[in-house]
Amino acid sequence: MSRKNQTSELKSRVMEVALGHFSEVGIERTNVSDILADAGCSVGSLYHHFGNKEGIAEAVFVDGVNQFNSRLLAALLPRRTASTGIKASVTFCCEWVTDQSELASFLLSREVRFSDSAKLELRAMDRAFGQSIYDWFVPHVKSGALLELPKGMYVPLICGPTLEYSRLWLSGRNSRSPGDVASILAEAAWQSVKSDGEAKP
Repeated sequence: MSRKNQTSELKSRVMEVALGHFSEVGIERTNVSDILADAGCSVGSLYHHFGNKEGIAEAVFVDGVNQFNSRLLAALLPRRTASTGIKASVTFCCEWVTDQSELASFLLSREVRFSDSAKLELRAMDRAFGQSIYDWFVPHVKSGALLELPKGMYVPLICGPTLEYSRLWLSGRNSRSPGDVASILAEAAWQSVKSDGEAKP
């Protein structure tokens, strides 16, 4: 295995182990020594790659957002009709939260304190993600399939209910997982943005 691959594998292992500890006891109460022991990582390597415990949490968050964004776009962009794209996106979100509940809970916890550089990186990721989604929407708006709305309204309308339902499920206040109700949430999302003139899906 090349040195680059070894480094990538080490970082992934540290982040995976750290996520488990963060999820169990929170960032503040997690001991770096526990991460080191479980990940089989030296102190020097950990601080070289992440700086400190907060740097690990930051890396887990950024990597998680990037993973989610990439996979959501993979679910959306190939879809050729408005209805299938919207429903596929919401279905993906529901299934991802259900399958990746530990990571989803961490991303929604708002516990991470970001450095200035991480804030800039996340803003850039958010802009690129939002633009990719909007670019997919434009032809469907022009065709009359989707309502013409301000650019920033599509994601909240489509993802907002799913996000709130996921928060409730992750906190134990909903018994049925998002995956169990994906079809309901997907249809609700579609109804929120479809044009009255939309032909059958």
